[in-house]
Amino acid sequence: MTCRLLSVASVALASLAGAAFAAEPLPFHGWTLTQDDMDYNLAVIGQVRDFGVTHVQLSHRIVTRVDQFQTEPEVVQRVRVLADAIHAQGGQAIVWMQELNTSDTYTYCFDLDGEDMQAKMQAYRDALTAAPEIDGVMISFGSAPTELAYIVPSCQPLAFAAVKEKYKAMIEAVSRVVMDEFGKQVYVRTFYHKGYEIPYLRSAIAETQRPIVAMSKSEPNDFEPYYPLNALMGDIGPHDQIFELDCAGEYWGRGAIPFVAAEYFAQRYREARARQTDAASPFIGSTCRVDRYEYSAMGTLNEANLFAQAQLVGDSGLDWQTILDRFIRSKFGVEAGTAPHRQLFDILRRTYWVGRKMYYAKGEWAFKKGSELPASNADALSLMFDKTISQWDVAYAPVTAQLLSPSRQVVLELLQEKFEAMDLAQRNLDALPELRTRMAAQVFASLETLLTKQRVATEIWFHMAGAVFGGRSLSPESSAWVSWHLDELERLADALDNDAYPQIVDPYPFPSSDLRAFVDNTRGGFNQSEAAEPTWLAITGIDVLNETDQSIEVQWDAKAGVNYHVQLTEQLPSYTQTRAVGAIVDDGPMRVTIDGLSARTPYWFRVQADGDDETMVSGDYTAWTRKAGGDAADPDETDSAAAPGGSGTMGLVTLLGLFWLGVLAVHGRSIRRG
Repeated sequence: MTCRLLSVASVALASLAGAAFAAEPLPFHGWTLTQDDMDYNLAVIGQVRDFGVTHVQLSHRIVTRVDQFQTEPEVVQRVRVLADAIHAQGGQAIVWMQELNTSDTYTYCFDLDGEDMQAKMQAYRDALTAAPEIDGVMISFGSAPTELAYIVPSCQPLAFAAVKEKYKAMIEAVSRVVMDEFGKQVYVRTFYHKGYEIPYLRSAIAETQRPIVAMSKSEPNDFEPYYPLNALMGDIGPHDQIFELDCAGEYWGRGAIPFVAAEYFAQRYREARARQTDAASPFIGSTCRVDRYEYSAMGTLNEANLFAQAQLVGDSGLDWQTILDRFIRSKFGVEAGTAPHRQLFDILRRTYWVGRKMYYAKGEWAFKKGSELPASNADALSLMFDKTISQWDVAYAPVTAQLLSPSRQVVLELLQEKFEAMDLAQRNLDALPELRTRMAAQVFASLETLLTKQRVATEIWFHMAGAVFGGRSLSPESSAWVSWHLDELERLADALDNDAYPQIVDPYPFPSSDLRAFVDNTRGGFNQSEAAEPTWLAITGIDVLNETDQSIEVQWDAKAGVNYHVQLTEQLPSYTQTRAVGAIVDDGPMRVTIDGLSARTPYWFRVQADGDDETMVSGDYTAWTRKAGGDAADPDETDSAAAPGGSGTMGLVTLLGLFWLGVLAVHGRSIRRG
C-alpha cells in the first residue's frame, strides 16, 4: 500500500515531463534504480511513460555482477520482472555489470581466446539467455571489486602492459557476446577515482571500434557541484555519450533534506553544449539516479530534479527559471505572477543554495562522503585529501591550503557561509505562513516539517564546521570557539532526544547518537578551554530579486556605517568584478542592480562588508541572466503547463495532498526499516 500511494502521488505530479518542447529532444532520457524493493521499483517504473523516460538502468542492489545470473536465481527473476515492466512503459532495460566482478583477483589473462576471457564471455552468454528481456549491458569499471588498472596480465604481458589495452579487451569480449550474438547494446561507464586514470580511459574508449555508448558522470569522480565538468565529456572519440546525474541527492540529504537542483542540472547541460562545439563525441542525453537505496526522490521535493532532467532532455538550452516555473505551475497548481508562485519559487531555489553552503566549505567537499556527519575532524580531513577540488581545478589550490590550516579570518568566513545556510533555511520557514490558506492543514504541516528538518540540519552543520575548522586553526581564540560549538551540538542532541522537534520522527541524516559521537571524538583532539561564542560582521538576507537578459538585482540586510561591495564572476573561485555600493547611513534592505551582463549566462556573486576594524565576505550565490526577451513568468509556455489528462488545472490542495501522501509514504517506509 505504501508504494501504491507513492505511485499515485507521483503520477499525478508528472504533468510536464513528457510534454512537447521548443527544441529537438535528445534521444536518451534515463533513470537509474538502485534498491531491491520490488513494490517500490514497479511503482517507479509505472511512471516511466509519464516522464518520457526512454531507458531504465538497474544497478546496485538490483544487479551488479554478471555471475549473479549463474548463481542467484532471485536476481534473474528480479531483472526479468522489472525489464518486462519497463517494456510495458515503452522503455529499454539496461543492467549494470561491474568488471572485474570478483574480489582478490590479482592476475588475469586478457587474451580473448584464453580461458579467463572465454569464461567471461560464457557468463554474459548465460546472463542474456537467462534474462532475454535485457536490452543493454552497462560495463562499470570504477568501484568494481577488483579494478582492471591494478591487475597484472597473466598472459601476453607486453600486449597488455598499457592499462588501456585491458579495458579495450574487456569491452571487445563483452561486445562479441552482447552485440554480435544477442543484438543488444553495450554501454561503458567511465567512472574513475583520480585524475591519472583519465588518459587511459579516454584512450581505451576512443580506440574502441565497437559502437558503444559511454556514460560519464557530469563531474570528475563523485557528484559535487563545485567540481568542473568531467574532462571526458565530448572527448572519447566517435562514440555517443550521456551524462550520469543524481536526482536523489546521495550527498545532499537523499531527499530527507530537499535539494532542488534545476540550476545545477542546467549548468551541467550548458557546459556540455559548450564542449560540443569542437567535440567528436555526440552528447545524446542523460540518466538520473532516482534513489539511493531506500531514500528516493519520488514523493519528495527532489522530484523536481527528475522533472528538470526531463525538461533539459527535451530542450537542452532551456532556462532553469522556466523549468522551475513549470514545475511549480504543474505540480502545485499556482499561476505564474502570483505571490504564492514567487514564494514557492524562492523556497525551492533556496534549498539548492542551502545545500551548497551546508555541505561544502568554499567549494571544498570537506566533511563527509555522504549525507551524514563525519565521525571526527580526522574523518573530515581524510575526505578533503581524497576528494579535494584542487586535484580537478588547480585554481582552488589556495582555497584548499586555507582550509587545511585556517586563519582566524578564514574560520569566521566559513562560519558566515554556514550561517547563511541557516538564514536561508529560516527564511523558507518564515515564508510558509503566507501559504497556509492555499493548503490543507495536513499538507501545510508536511511542508513545514520538511523545511524544519532542513533548518535543524543547517544549525548542526554550522556547529560541526566550527568545530572542524576551529580545531585546525592556530588562532588563540579557536579553542574557546570549538568548545562552544561542541556544547551547542550536545544541546541539539538533547533537543532531538527530548522531542523538541516533534515533526522530526526519522532523524536521518543527523541522529543524536551521531552528534554525540562527533562531540566525544572531537573533544579528545584538542586542549579544551572555556567556551566562547565567535562573533563577526555578519551579512544576512542575501537574495536575488530579479534576473533579466542583461542584469541581476540582488538584496541584503545592510547595516549603518558599513561599506559594501558586490563581487561578481563567471568562474569560481576567483571574483573578477567588483561593484562598490558605499557606506550605509541607515539599517535596512539594500538593493543593487548589476547590469551590462551577457544573456543566458550563469554568474556567481558574493557580498563584501567592511566595518571599522573588520571585513567579511559572504559565501557564493548563483544568478542567471535570462534569454533575450525572456520573462520569469514564462508567458509563452502557459498553455503547455497543463498536464496530459488535465492535471495542470488540478486544484492546489488536491495536488499537494497527493504529493505529501507520497512524502509520508517514502519516509514512513524509511522509519519502519530503521
